[in-house]
Amino acid sequence: MCIRDSTKYVSISGNSYSKEFCRDFGEELKKCVNLERLNLNDIFVGRKKDEIPESLTNLTKYLASNEKLYAMDLSNNAIGPNGAQALAPFFETTKTLKVLIINNCGLGIEGARIIAQALQKGNVNLEVISMARNRIEDDGVTHLASSLRNMTELREVYVFQNFIRKEGMKNLLEALKSTTKLEALDVQDNYIIEGSVDALISIIYNSEKLKVINVSDCNISEDSNERIIEALEATNLKFEKFGYNYNELNDSDLAKRFLNVLVTENPNLKRLDIKGNDFSKNTKKYYQETLKAANKLQVLSRFESDDEEEEDDQTQLFSDLKV
Repeated sequence: MCIRDSTKYVSISGNSYSKEFCRDFGEELKKCVNLERLNLNDIFVGRKKDEIPESLTNLTKYLASNEKLYAMDLSNNAIGPNGAQALAPFFETTKTLKVLIINNCGLGIEGARIIAQALQKGNVNLEVISMARNRIEDDGVTHLASSLRNMTELREVYVFQNFIRKEGMKNLLEALKSTTKLEALDVQDNYIIEGSVDALISIIYNSEKLKVINVSDCNISEDSNERIIEALEATNLKFEKFGYNYNELNDSDLAKRFLNVLVTENPNLKRLDIKGNDFSKNTKKYYQETLKAANKLQVLSRFESDDEEEEDDQTQLFSDLKV
């Protein structure tokens, strides 16, 4: 291996590395005093789970002393709670980390708790956190919310597909409603019901910089739809992307009001996901004609789709996160 002290970006993604390699590579990373971004996505293909914690320790034990490392992607590794424990010393001591992507790592409730508490102990002030597809559930996201509450620089939060129900979602959204710099929020395929609807509405009212929101597949009721649309109408947010698939936006007048506020107030709108809502033919025609008149027909998703692979691709594209 030959890593220079001038190296700013390292990626070893899409491979399978032994704990011995990780030990040697960790020693090399120690030399990268100017390292800014580290991509460790999908690096344990076919490895046994009991190997991974030691490998993670070997990779990260010298990184806390790095004064420039600000972005790390650990996604698509079988990290689990034991791997989270191995990462905790890094999170407790890093002073520079700003972007953490840790999707699809089997964290569960316990793994989320360990990482959240380590971030809180280290007073890590993230700008971007993505902990999606980890089944962290209500308890896990409540621990995460406690750590996010103190992150004054937080701009982007992605926790889609985590089986988060009403209490966990309420705790998360209430933690974020005073985050003045929030620009992107993706909670797709969880639950926004009852008290969490109030918290979402508070975010819409309070987050002046919010421009990306994905609340698709969140079991939002028709009554809640009206309240959310009223909040959108009362604000001057400039959205670039808005996800609202499968949320019972079935009432024709509400659906038109929803579109009107997005098209009228958002000249930079690039994407509108609206699949799975029971639109009439007239409502669909209204959407197409309104967006065509605004020269934005290309931003509209299909109205209906049974293609699960297409849905998965759309989720991936919504965030565009890269390290």
